[in-house]
Amino acid sequence: MKIYSVEIGKSIRKGLTISLKERLKFISFDKKASKTCVSIFFPDIVYSSIALPKIEDEDTLQILIKSRMSAVLEEGKEYSFVIHKREDISENESLFDVYGIPVDKFYETLTVLGENTDNVELFTVDIFSLIPISQKICGGKICFHFYGDTEKVLITVSKGEELLYLRSIPLPDFTEPSDLTNIYYENFNMTYMFAVQNRRINVESIVISGSSASDQEFIKLCRELTNLDLHIPTADSFITGISQNDFMDFLIPIGTALLKQDYDFSPPPVKKEKYFKKLSKILFTFSIFFLVMLTAGIFSVYADISEKEHRFLSLKNSIQEKVRSINNKITKNKIRYYTEYIKHIEKSEELNPVFVFDQMPSLFELLDENKITIDNSDKKQIIQIISEHQFSSLSEMLSFKLRLNDVLRNYKNIHKNIQENKEKLSLRVELRIERESNENK
Repeated sequence: MKIYSVEIGKSIRKGLTISLKERLKFISFDKKASKTCVSIFFPDIVYSSIALPKIEDEDTLQILIKSRMSAVLEEGKEYSFVIHKREDISENESLFDVYGIPVDKFYETLTVLGENTDNVELFTVDIFSLIPISQKICGGKICFHFYGDTEKVLITVSKGEELLYLRSIPLPDFTEPSDLTNIYYENFNMTYMFAVQNRRINVESIVISGSSASDQEFIKLCRELTNLDLHIPTADSFITGISQNDFMDFLIPIGTALLKQDYDFSPPPVKKEKYFKKLSKILFTFSIFFLVMLTAGIFSVYADISEKEHRFLSLKNSIQEKVRSINNKITKNKIRYYTEYIKHIEKSEELNPVFVFDQMPSLFELLDENKITIDNSDKKQIIQIISEHQFSSLSEMLSFKLRLNDVLRNYKNIHKNIQENKEKLSLRVELRIERESNENK
């Protein structure tokens, strides 16, 4: 799989196309892939550690997070969150680290890139792109990772995949190269001492990357301050086909390509749509594979029978063999058997539930289906869907009902039952879809 990973900073924008295998392979600095990973410089990320109950419903969880983080969220703005569980604090509650950025940053970035939501594989903040680099170098040790270039400083403290602390600092515009050593060290010193003394984090290893990794005076000062193992990432450990200098220059987009989907800040509706499309594709592929294997198995058996039949007939004289071969090659019983077999394949295709998802995308993008049951009979298929929704206001609930009714008007053979609770601002939607095979139409 090829992917284009691009980094967007204050004024710098750079990317590269790479092949995602066991080890990354550089392909081009130009875009040569349909899928894109994006990391942006956003120092104003909101963060909080909050206790949350164990809730399966994603929409309800989002409402709870917004409520408990309201003190740090800008009023009137929608946010997209990344959530990481730290520990269970009771039988029904767990402690989570929650990071959030405004949803409009996602759509602004897509406009800048000229991309659409279908092409964006991952959307994240550049500071999280350091985590795969730190994990590869430090393993399970607590790692203090300092990244510096001409426009920003990024610092993470992590242990494996767990992020313990982060800091993102924009550098002043028109910073002189001669000032970078002092700027780098000032931020390194202040953040390191804060993490060790105030946060009581036992840092075990140091990683320095980006332009700052070539600043020997800065590296010397860091060694003297920490007296710890200091590591410079090397290209050979992460990617083939690229020089060490280019690796350091493109370390953020390379780290983004290695980052897990857990750090995707795409808006919830976009995440849900991507998940739905992937699930539909998997189900469709599995269905086709099953039908192909079934068909192959039937014809394999038939071929074996034909071969044995041919050997038997070859024992007869040439005239009798040809006559019997013609007469017995396809018998009436075989014709009847394969006619029924083909009819069953056609019926299986007609009543395959995967086609319901493909034919009604606007309906399933709107629903938050909790339960789907499928009942196949000889004449028709009945699909029953139960979808439960929680709203933050009455107007939001009414707006949802209007959109649902508009969508349902586009489809036939759907029976609906909507139960609403205005006091709890909740809806329960029950749908019954009836599909008949062609032979009954």
